[in-house]
Amino acid sequence: MPYVDKGARICKANINLDAQIGDIIITYPALLKINKNLIVYPPLSKISDSCGEIIESPSWIDGYKIKGDEKIEFVSENITVVKGELNIKCSKILTAFTLKKFLDNLEIPLSKVNTKGYPIVTINDIPLVSIDKDKVIIYSKPTTPIIRTFAYSLFYYIRSSSELE
Repeated sequence: MPYVDKGARICKANINLDAQIGDIIITYPALLKINKNLIVYPPLSKISDSCGEIIESPSWIDGYKIKGDEKIEFVSENITVVKGELNIKCSKILTAFTLKKFLDNLEIPLSKVNTKGYPIVTINDIPLVSIDKDKVIIYSKPTTPIIRTFAYSLFYYIRSSSELE
């Protein structure tokens, strides 16, 4: 649970481009003071120097700070374009619901290969993202920033709290 000080910058998931080392990906909704108003930021929002909104009061955030040592693997063989509803396999991962809002019923190139680990999000029973031990696997090309940001958010769940700081 990272601490965010006054003056940090935040952007909602809908304008969240790509995540970088040092950014914090919000994993549960966060109520923050911005422009003298309390605003709820949804999961997959990002706290980063590249964002525009300035946080006016310090806060503890449920989120994951990107360190750069995370293992994310892209599987981009046997690609087929799939369109359908995202199926979330674990309802406790709220960032998956934000991802669903953005990608539902869009055409997404997916790799039709044997799944490694536990599928977290699928489309028409074809995995989009899975977790295998300490690694997140994306079964698509590395061209969609919101999917990569979602992959980073999964480390909030697969890394122990003693590893985080």
